[in-house]
Amino acid sequence: MAFTSVAWFAKGGALVGALLGGVLAYLPISRVIRAQGALPQAVAVRRFAAVCCLVWGLVIPPVFAAAGFLWGLAHGLGNVVEGPVSTTVRATVDTWMSRASGLRASVLGRYPLAKRLSESELAGVVRATPEWISDVLGHQEVAAIQQKAEDALVPQPVIAFMRQEFDSLAAGRHHRAWLAPAVERLRARAHGAAADWPTMQETIQEMVAPSVFQGAAASIRARAWRYIWRATLAALMLSAALAGALRFFWRLPARAAAPGSSAAAPEAPAAEASGG
Repeated sequence: MAFTSVAWFAKGGALVGALLGGVLAYLPISRVIRAQGALPQAVAVRRFAAVCCLVWGLVIPPVFAAAGFLWGLAHGLGNVVEGPVSTTVRATVDTWMSRASGLRASVLGRYPLAKRLSESELAGVVRATPEWISDVLGHQEVAAIQQKAEDALVPQPVIAFMRQEFDSLAAGRHHRAWLAPAVERLRARAHGAAADWPTMQETIQEMVAPSVFQGAAASIRARAWRYIWRATLAALMLSAALAGALRFFWRLPARAAAPGSSAAAPEAPAAEASGG
C-alpha cells in the first residue's frame, strides 16, 4: 500500500501540513526572539517565553502534519471508494445477477430478482445493504475482477478497511446518511401503486449506483474534516492562550518602570539646584 494513490495523498497531506505548521510556529517564536533582543526581561518572563516557544514548536507542526495526513488519507480513500470500489462492487453484483449465483448465499437470496417489493420488504433489503456489500468486497470474485482490470485495482488494506466500514454500518455504529437519497427514491416508488413498486433487481442496482458510493466517499471526507478541525482548533487555541499570557507578562516590567521614571524626574532639578 506504500505506493498506492491513498498512501501518496496521505504523505503529501502530511508534508503540506508539517510545512504549514512550521510556518505558524516560526512566526510567534521569531517575534519572541526579536522582542527579547530589543527589550530584556526578567528571568521568570524569559523562562516563560522559552516554554511558550517550546510548546509552539512541539505542538503546532505535529498537529498540522497529523491533520494533513488525515486529510490526505480521507481524500485518497474517498477517491478509491467512488472509483475502483464502486466499479468492482457493481461488476460483481452484475455477474451474480446474470447467473443468479452468489445471491442465494447472501441476504438477497430470499426474494426473486423480478419480485416487486413492498415498503416493509424494501426496508429489510435496505437494512441489509451494508452487510451484503461487505460480502461482495470479501468475495473471491473481487480478486478475479481486479486482475482483469488493472486500472480498477484496489489494495487489500483498503478493501479490509471498507469491509469494516460497511460492517459498522450493518451493526448500526455509523450513520447511513449517504444511503438516504437512494432509499428515498425507492420509498417514493413503494408508496405508489403496486405496479410501480421497485423490483428486487432495481433495488440492488440502486443500492450500488455510483451516487451511493459518491455519498460514502463524501461521508468519509466529512468525518475526517471533523477530526481535523478539532485537532487544529485545539492547537491554535492553546497557542493563542500562551501568546496572550506572554504578551501580558511582557508588558508588566514597562508598567512597573513607569512610576519610577516619573518619580526620578523631579529629583533631577533638585540636584541641579543644590549643585548651583
